[in-house]
Amino acid sequence: MNARIHHIMAAATFVAALSNSAFAQTADTVSFVNFENREVGVYGNTEAKEDFKRNSTDGSWWYAMDKNNGENSKVVYDGEEHGNVLQLKYPKGCVGPNDNDTPACAAQIIQPLVKTADTMWSAYDIFFEDGFEFQLGGKLPGLCGGKCYTGNAMPETGDGWSARIMWRKDGNAVQLIYFMGQESVYGDDFKWDLNGTIPQKQFTTGTWHRIINKVSMNTVASPGNGDKNGRVQTWLDGELVLDVDTLRLRDYDTVKVDKFYLSTFHGGSSAEWAPTHDCFIRYDNFTISTDSIAVTANAPDTSGTCEGANCGSNTPGTDRIMPRAQNRATVAPVETYRIDGTFVGRKNALPDAATHQLKNGKRVKVVR
Repeated sequence: MNARIHHIMAAATFVAALSNSAFAQTADTVSFVNFENREVGVYGNTEAKEDFKRNSTDGSWWYAMDKNNGENSKVVYDGEEHGNVLQLKYPKGCVGPNDNDTPACAAQIIQPLVKTADTMWSAYDIFFEDGFEFQLGGKLPGLCGGKCYTGNAMPETGDGWSARIMWRKDGNAVQLIYFMGQESVYGDDFKWDLNGTIPQKQFTTGTWHRIINKVSMNTVASPGNGDKNGRVQTWLDGELVLDVDTLRLRDYDTVKVDKFYLSTFHGGSSAEWAPTHDCFIRYDNFTISTDSIAVTANAPDTSGTCEGANCGSNTPGTDRIMPRAQNRATVAPVETYRIDGTFVGRKNALPDAATHQLKNGKRVKVVR
């Protein structure tokens, strides 16, 4: 290896390390996976078990990442912005999870969380590669709790729920929710159109999207009698696209948000859902937190100042600055900012527990 190539690789590695140190996790972070700790190549059950850590008490089924001789799940390099990411393969003609068949479809992880809560946030970046066929639809990761009802298992006693995501025909995006009182045995679709007030949102190929969910459990008047005030909110690329607050997700206050369900495949169950050729989706920055997650990224701002009437406040929609290395091939100092946008060294208007740095040196909007 010549000296110039060695220098470039060393610089890139150093900047990646700086970027990861800037993406500091707080006590509110339940799980975070960004694949920068992995080499390019097969990403199997062994790697998934180390990264998507689970609690030590839940004995439910875990991982199905070693399918098709490792062809379904790989770490690939995506470029300077995202670095290493997870690439999942959706094989030609494959429908449903098909965990035990050949070919098996995409990948599955059920992650019993190390911390449970009545309110939980989840987030991840997603990239449908060029040529991806949406067909009639398919499943994407989301939160769930209790018995985590899916498939055609309808909750009848308020002992579980799920709020996964689906792409539908033409990439139309919906939340597929299983809850007490649902109309369909296969869960009810809630369109990402903010209750009809904005155009139906769609996933597009060749573009990184950012999905953020917030799930809040309903109150329980008495055991077996849950209230219809559970709430699911979703942001796509920084825009609120779903806000439903009439859900009876549970009938017992022991049911929490306690699992992340990475279950993704085309289907449905019949042949018309299947892709006609191999398709691929990339994922990055899986985050689960009991506190708010930044939902909007605007133009970069490296001024180190916090301006405007809301500076340092806890007002929803306040702009705050977070660090992210913009170019992995250029070594630059990592500047650290608090969640209220102030540069470290200035007076912090928020308690230390509220700080939550992100791997994104852009101006962001945070909601609570």
